[in-house]
Amino acid sequence: MYVADAMGQPLRRPTSVGLSELVTVSDLKWSSWGGSTAVATGKLSGAWCLPGCEKEPYDVTVTLSGLQQQERVAYYRRASVVPDDPAKLPPEAVKVQLQAIRLTVPVY
Repeated sequence: MYVADAMGQPLRRPTSVGLSELVTVSDLKWSSWGGSTAVATGKLSGAWCLPGCEKEPYDVTVTLSGLQQQERVAYYRRASVVPDDPAKLPPEAVKVQLQAIRLTVPVY
C-alpha cells in the first residue's frame, strides 16, 4: 500500500507528506496501515497558516482511504485531516480543504 504526495511520489508509511498544494502533514505516527483505511496522528501546516504554524503546527488525525489498484500495488486515493482542536486554527483555515482531499495516483 502506498500514498502519493502532491508531486506523485509514492510513499509507504511516510513521516511527512504534502497532501495538496495547501496541506502538509508531518511527524506522522501510523496506528494502522495497509487495510481499507490508514490512520495516523501528526502535525498540520501549510502556506495558509504561515508564519504561526511554521514553529507550532496543529495537532491532527489523518485518515487515508479509497484504495485503488495500480499494477501490483495499491494507492490510497483520499485523505481527511481532522484537527484535534479546531478552535486553534486561524480564520484562513476555512478556505483550506481538509476533508475528502483527492490524492494523486500515479499512472503506469
